Amino acid sequence: MLNPLGRIFRFAFHQLYNQFAFTYDKFSGIVSRGEWWTWTRAGIPFLRGTRILEIASGSGNLHLDLYDAGYVPIGVDLSPYMLEITRRKFAARKSIVSQLVQANAKQLPFPSNNFSSLMMTFPPGFVFDVNAMREFWRVLEPQGLLIWVDAPYLYSPDPWSRMMNAAYSVTGVCAKPGVESVWQALRNVDNGMLMQMWDWRVEAIENPRSRIHVFLATKRT
Repeated sequence: MLNPLGRIFRFAFHQLYNQFAFTYDKFSGIVSRGEWWTWTRAGIPFLRGTRILEIASGSGNLHLDLYDAGYVPIGVDLSPYMLEITRRKFAARKSIVSQLVQANAKQLPFPSNNFSSLMMTFPPGFVFDVNAMREFWRVLEPQGLLIWVDAPYLYSPDPWSRMMNAAYSVTGVCAKPGVESVWQALRNVDNGMLMQMWDWRVEAIENPRSRIHVFLATKRT
C-alpha cells in the first residue's frame, strides 16, 4: 500500500503518461540524471526466445532498442498519447513496421502461451495486481520469462540525486537498502498467489553512476 506521498507521485506520473506524454522523454532524462535509457535497456540481455511482448511500452524508446537488437516485438500500452508518440518515432525510422496495441494489462488481446518473454520497465501499480499478473502468466508460453526492470538508485551524493532516490522509494519500489520490500509486497498479494505462480529471482545491474534491478519471473506450470 502506497503512503500519501507515494500516491501523489503516482498521480503525477499518471498525468505525465497521458496528457503530458510529449514531455515524458525529457522528464525521464532529467529525473534520472541521464541514466533512464541505460536502465530501460538493462532487461534486454535476459530475453528468452523471439516472441517478445513489451507491457506499457510508453514512448517507444525500448521498443526501438529491441528492434536494433534484432527482435520484432509487440508493444501494448493503455495510453493513446504514448502510442501516438511511438508511431511517430517508427515513422521517422521508415524501416520499422509498427506492432502496437492499445489494451489494458488486465485484458490482453492475445492467445494463451503466445510469447516467450514479456518485458516491462518501471511499470505502474498493476505489477502488484493479481489479475494483471494472471494475464501475463496466461500469454507466456510454459517456462516463459517475465522481465521487470525497476528499483533504480543513483550513486551521486548531490541533493538532486538524494531527492530522486527518495522519490523512487515512495512510488512503491524501495531501491535502498534492498529489494526485500518487493518480495514482501509480492507475498502480500492474494495470500502469496504471485509467489506461487512464478519462480522469482533478481539481478542487480551496476553502472558507473547508478544501480538498477531486473526482477525475473519464470512461469510455473
